[in-house]
Amino acid sequence: MAKYLLEFERGGGSAPGLKVALGRLRAMAAAETSDDGARLFDDPDFRARLSAAEIAIEAIEMTEHRVLADLAGGRNPGPASSMLKTQGTEAVQAIDELTIDVAGAYGWVDQPLARRPGANEAAVGPRHSLTAMPRYLNNRAASIYGGSNQIQRDIMARLILGL
Repeated sequence: MAKYLLEFERGGGSAPGLKVALGRLRAMAAAETSDDGARLFDDPDFRARLSAAEIAIEAIEMTEHRVLADLAGGRNPGPASSMLKTQGTEAVQAIDELTIDVAGAYGWVDQPLARRPGANEAAVGPRHSLTAMPRYLNNRAASIYGGSNQIQRDIMARLILGL
């Protein structure tokens, strides 16, 4: 029963939010420079990781479209819902890791007073670094709640591969 409910719980809709987060990350990476004036955005390794995240998000969006088409046609989403959950959480975590890279040392500074709405406390470093680490730590749990990613992989292996 739980598997059936979870199958319909994930109808999609995470790709737009992931695209917004990726756009924000691109803007941060393009604006930030290191002490020597180099931009992290110009680093080939960083750009490759950023491109991999973008490709993953495009794949999620296409899968969401397939799931919505199945639902509109009266069919069950099947293992695609497990795939969406797994890919979505991994994409969020990849974006968070890249954001931590952009935040650099400022991402490690715990600034709860500066994060409060309407706070008068000045931020240490760029404002976008304020939430980089808390967001990273919070989103690590996403691969556990709603059925851990390992359980989702087991479901996909049974349904798709017959294992």
